[in-house]
Amino acid sequence: MLQFLYDLANWQYFGIFAIIWLVVDLVWIGRWRDLLSRINKLITKPWVFKKDDDPKNPKLYPRELLENLAQRNVITRAAPEPTTDSPIVLRLKKWFTEVGDRIFKEGSPLRALGYILALAFFIFFLFADAVTIANTLVLMGLVSPDLPSLLQRLDLAILGGALLAAVVGVWILIEMSGKGELIETEELTDAQKKMFKGLSVLVTLFAVVVMIALAVQRLISLGMLAASPTTDLILSFVLYGLLAINSSFAAAITYQPAALGMLVLIYLLIGLLVSILPALTFLFDLLWRFVYVVIDVTLWALLTPIIAIPYVIGKIFHWI
Repeated sequence: MLQFLYDLANWQYFGIFAIIWLVVDLVWIGRWRDLLSRINKLITKPWVFKKDDDPKNPKLYPRELLENLAQRNVITRAAPEPTTDSPIVLRLKKWFTEVGDRIFKEGSPLRALGYILALAFFIFFLFADAVTIANTLVLMGLVSPDLPSLLQRLDLAILGGALLAAVVGVWILIEMSGKGELIETEELTDAQKKMFKGLSVLVTLFAVVVMIALAVQRLISLGMLAASPTTDLILSFVLYGLLAINSSFAAAITYQPAALGMLVLIYLLIGLLVSILPALTFLFDLLWRFVYVVIDVTLWALLTPIIAIPYVIGKIFHWI
């Protein structure tokens, strides 16, 4: 296609052909008058923040859709129209409102922050667990040692299973004891709180064991402590087994608030989208009008001489 256009542009009679084509375009006055009329109607239409009296003209211009998107968040003095939403939409709105009331509960402004922190910890623990498991599989010869660079970061896995796990264990223990303000615990039963407390204590103890193992490994590396098969076995179990177990437990105790943290992020993203939706709609309206004019002018210029042939024949034989 590009070669054809290139050859056409370099044709020796292309200039004469283009002039004849343009003359036909301009001679058919009715066609370009209709073109100018359509362009004038499109350009002179009010902005999408105002209601258009003739939204279906010109065709292929989604005026009603753009108006609904742009004016949904514009404050007006008009009385609110009765809702026409379907029962499913109403139920979704009710559910969304109830979830929003839970994660943005009055009197607990810090809980949304706590849920986001829990989500960040949860993702990091899953990553640390994946790194530890991938390196263990490499040692077992089950996978290739050519792991992605991200899965080779055993230092981050140790950071998650040791220091961060200890921080999260103490944090969840405080929250389940009723002394914290970052996680909702009122809806949990006493049995659930005891389970979370037990897991929090276990995660904290495992984190301490991992940090002790790291200290022993450092002493061996510095030559201040002699290595032995028993020591190597214990250190291997702690750094490749207990580390992954602790990351899994830490992810488990942060799962519930992490799920609410995901809802918090969804709410924030929706709020951001809703706040900038009128501006985006305004820009899209400008772009749509420009593209519409360009396409309309291009089709008029290219198709008018082609349509002129059957039109003239129809006029001669009185078919039109």
